[in-house]
Amino acid sequence: MEQKLFAFWLCNLQGIGNRKIGRLLEYFGSPEAVFYGEESHFAKIPNLSKKDQERLAIGRSLDVLKRQYEEACRKGISFVYRDEGDYPEKLRQLEDMPYGIFYKGHLPIPSRPSVAVVGARNASFEGKQLADKFGYELAENGIQVISGMARGIDIAAQRGAMKAVYGRTYGVLGTGVDICYPREHIEPYMIMQENGGVISEFPLHTPALPYHFPMRNRIISGLSDGILVIEAGKESGSLITAEIGLEQGKDIFVVPGNLMNPKYEGGNELLKNGAGVVTKVQDILDGLGLFYDTDVVERKKKINVMLETTEEIVYASLSLEPVHISQIAQKAGLEPVSAMEVLFSLQRKQLVQTVGNNYYAIKL
Repeated sequence: MEQKLFAFWLCNLQGIGNRKIGRLLEYFGSPEAVFYGEESHFAKIPNLSKKDQERLAIGRSLDVLKRQYEEACRKGISFVYRDEGDYPEKLRQLEDMPYGIFYKGHLPIPSRPSVAVVGARNASFEGKQLADKFGYELAENGIQVISGMARGIDIAAQRGAMKAVYGRTYGVLGTGVDICYPREHIEPYMIMQENGGVISEFPLHTPALPYHFPMRNRIISGLSDGILVIEAGKESGSLITAEIGLEQGKDIFVVPGNLMNPKYEGGNELLKNGAGVVTKVQDILDGLGLFYDTDVVERKKKINVMLETTEEIVYASLSLEPVHISQIAQKAGLEPVSAMEVLFSLQRKQLVQTVGNNYYAIKL
């Protein structure tokens, strides 16, 4: 536990970014050795300013550090660093993987596919509607939605994902994880922590600084299996995420747009260079190798016509992710015994499957 504390301390120092952490660890060998390192040795680290050296040397108290860590835990802030087993495996593939990350809520589930949705901040109404639709349909099909919680396309896709039953979405921030930016997104910032989470590599209390946002794009891409671009102009910052994704070997998907509309110029350029054309969510599922006969949204529409009212309510509360009977009953507004009877009926119709003890999921 003490090793984690020292890593927490190192990652929580303002002005000591990922590269400087790398140089410190190369010289000292461990975060604990940095914590107890002599001040004279800090001057030997390349590109470490006098101010950086002061930050490292001042106030090094193990008792104070423990209190800071406990306070973060009380506020629902978790921390993981690269020497731990639950550090996201996908981030280990990054050349400049963050040494540690802070998060509220949960980290993405490693076994489930993830798609980043990016696009214009000043998105059109049509663009935001498309982002909402794709966010919802991706989540309904068991795909985790990763984005930056920015205005426009990002937050529209994440709001859409949160509308799905147990939809999971993760916001990668350009601030400390304890800061909601922009402030008007406080509601989705809180809600997404229930089934997803908010993630940042920046120290707690770090404000929104312009150069942080391109940095966080590599994490958005790194956590994803594919990147969906909606409304990206020629100079759009979301193209940075797509370019990083290409370098990381990710699948790039683009919703095509009007050739005369500058909001689609960057996305259309990606299509010319080989990105996958997307007009419906099935295109993304196929691109990721998830070969369903029909996507879950369409399947639900067709099946609901065949079901009785109570069956329809219970079926609507299910997704591809296994859910416990108690949660299904609560979502459907039924007593557990009644919900169980309906689930048995849906099983007989080959629409639902059991996954473990008292867990149920849609059967494809």
